[in-house]
Amino acid sequence: MTTFDLLDVPAPRPLRIPDVHEHTLANGLRVLATRRVSTPLAEVCLSVPFAHADPAAAVLLAGALSDDARTQDRVRAMGGGLSAAVDADRLRIAGSVLADQLPAFLALLGEIVTDPAYPAGEFAITVDHAVQGTIAVLASPAHHVAEALNTRMFGDHPYGLPVPRPEDFRRVDRDAVRALHADRVVPTGACLVLAGDFEPAAAPELVERALGGWRPGRGVPMRRPSPWVPGESIVDEPGVPQSLLRMAMPAPRYDDPDHPALALAAMAFGGYFSSRLVQNIREEKGFSYAPRSSLLHVAEAHLATVSLDVVTANTAAAAEEVRAELTGMADRPVTPDELDRARRYAVGTLRLRLATLTGLAATLCELDQHGLPVSWLGGHDTRLAAVTPDEVTAAAREYLAPDKAITVLLCDEQRAYSA
Repeated sequence: MTTFDLLDVPAPRPLRIPDVHEHTLANGLRVLATRRVSTPLAEVCLSVPFAHADPAAAVLLAGALSDDARTQDRVRAMGGGLSAAVDADRLRIAGSVLADQLPAFLALLGEIVTDPAYPAGEFAITVDHAVQGTIAVLASPAHHVAEALNTRMFGDHPYGLPVPRPEDFRRVDRDAVRALHADRVVPTGACLVLAGDFEPAAAPELVERALGGWRPGRGVPMRRPSPWVPGESIVDEPGVPQSLLRMAMPAPRYDDPDHPALALAAMAFGGYFSSRLVQNIREEKGFSYAPRSSLLHVAEAHLATVSLDVVTANTAAAAEEVRAELTGMADRPVTPDELDRARRYAVGTLRLRLATLTGLAATLCELDQHGLPVSWLGGHDTRLAAVTPDEVTAAAREYLAPDKAITVLLCDEQRAYSA
């Protein structure tokens, strides 16, 4: 009996692994190009290491690149759009254009990275957008609990730093952003992903023509966070209408032998609608609408996370149920049916992601960030199929243990724990 015989639905077709043409320019820029002919488009994603950059200046740099009206007009004329975003690890500049406009888009990208305009008038608008956006974010309890959890996990590491405040954006001038661009927007350690209806073998020449003159610079690796210290803390916010519980536990890297078993354990625990956590907390108890668990991977942190929002009166009971379900993953092993459903969901999710140009490009960027070859995708189904219920139990016991978690609960403490 195969793993898919347990459900009365056809087994998925074999995973189609993209044929990726890989090339590295003399300046260090790594290029991954793959063809997808289903739509006459080209998706481009440039990922540049940005560890330890000033957070406020980095946000404004990405915002200014997205806000540049002249750039956006040129991209729209190519039948597409462009955006930029930054996190603690990387700056990403992404765009989608008609496939026959790929050379023109790459030429524009070359201008953006080597000779950015940062018009003074538009930069002032970017600062105002950042200030107003931050004010809105800072008003959200969901942000408060996320920030508290990150600080508790990572301290003064860049992953734990609070988001820039309005005053942080106001102190950054245009010259500081231009200086950051000159220093850190370099091809050293960067990766350019191209996916779409074009010939991948021609990509190196196109990229060389547009970005070959981009000069390399210093590489700044992300330092590792401090050792993990489990514990619980409460963020007391009187008057908040519901309680927000967040948990995180250390997890293995993608390429660790334990990762497939943990991925299925996290899925069976709370990764989709039929999971144990959702069935208990939502369907049986009615405590929370969307409890969930997932794995999170960034450059120097790998986590199993749990998240739920609950009515204040049910705070203590819901928190206890979460801990009990986590413990139950080791005490009550997954059944073959549970494991098959989790495995099927994980297999289908990857196929859905690779089915779109945006998802394909993002996946290739993620593989590159974590040092994984494209061929790693080819073993995805096999790795999951080889996992046994005993291995899921062992992974849950090792990585989904409540006593290894950092837990933050945001609530109206007096109301949440009143008799």
